[in-house]
Amino acid sequence: MIWFLIISIGLYAFLMVSFGIGFFRLKTFSFQKTNQKTTFTVVIPFRNEAENLPVLMQSIVALKYPERFMEVLFVNDASEDASVVIIQQFILKREPSGWVILDNERKTRSPKKDAITLAVSKARHDWIFTTDADCTLPENLLKNLDTFIQNTPSKLITGPVLALPDNRFFISHYQVLESLTLAGVTMGAFGMGKPLMCNGAHLAYEKAAFEAVNGFKGNDHIASGDDLFLLEKMQAAFPGEVHFLKNKTQIVHTNTEKKWSAVVQQRVRWTAKTTGYKNKFSKVTGFVVLAANVSLLIAFWMLIQSENGLFFLMLILLKWGIDELFVYQVNTFFKREIHWLYLRLMAFLYPILSVYIGVRALFGNYRWKGRTFKK
Repeated sequence: MIWFLIISIGLYAFLMVSFGIGFFRLKTFSFQKTNQKTTFTVVIPFRNEAENLPVLMQSIVALKYPERFMEVLFVNDASEDASVVIIQQFILKREPSGWVILDNERKTRSPKKDAITLAVSKARHDWIFTTDADCTLPENLLKNLDTFIQNTPSKLITGPVLALPDNRFFISHYQVLESLTLAGVTMGAFGMGKPLMCNGAHLAYEKAAFEAVNGFKGNDHIASGDDLFLLEKMQAAFPGEVHFLKNKTQIVHTNTEKKWSAVVQQRVRWTAKTTGYKNKFSKVTGFVVLAANVSLLIAFWMLIQSENGLFFLMLILLKWGIDELFVYQVNTFFKREIHWLYLRLMAFLYPILSVYIGVRALFGNYRWKGRTFKK
């Protein structure tokens, strides 16, 4: 048991240090003035997003990119609220060019993949940009992507996604800190030359490349993972042409969930796709992280039970110290306001949540947007 704790936390420490090095090795892209050339189809699948769509649409209208070079396809996935009406009213009022609402055509067990596949088949432009309905886009997003594409041979490009706190409570800041950590790990892996994940809320890819790898075929039986599985396919088909666009002005912001039950369900949905991973590094990373969190819970238990718990306390502090140092390093780039008390509260809660979510994802079902998805 002791050796399991030492090895698992030791491997975790090595992994996080590697991600930290990779994070700093990933070069920040400096934008230059260029004549816009790339044409984009912005794809937004949505279901019951009446509360969030107005903010997203306003950020799309504010994009500094020629309208003739872009179109926006909203794909309605059987919404039961006023989402469609809100989009229609916005279009009537603002009269943006190239905005279309499509109805999703369900063909697989993954509604979102069906929605994106439909949109890609209807897209008139060369590049697809996908985001989520609860996001806000930076005004130079497409302009920056265009500059990057003109300067870097690319088939798929992803970028940073961070959660925005909507209140001062722990649940909101927990998600902000988690998004900061996930962004750091994602960027660190790209910096190591071993991409292992990306975020579909900030994902651009060439339409022809999507078609060349047969889109989501082969993993469309898994409800989630439209981003990660496509990344794996693109990385295998086009090595050296899959990139992370590192720049602080390129951040897509997403809202936080307001209830812990929704947070858990969302994380179970994310984790459920891990059984479909083909990337060995992704599998090893997932195992090491889970083993380290299990070890932390065991160390807590042994600390309580043992008369001399100094060894177990040192293991706990080592894991906490590594995590806190990593967040600090990542935040030297993003420069977000961090509530360090919340970060330490997260250190207690995260191992419990991650182990619980891992078990739920492997053996249970989950609900999302009013639907139940089976493992």
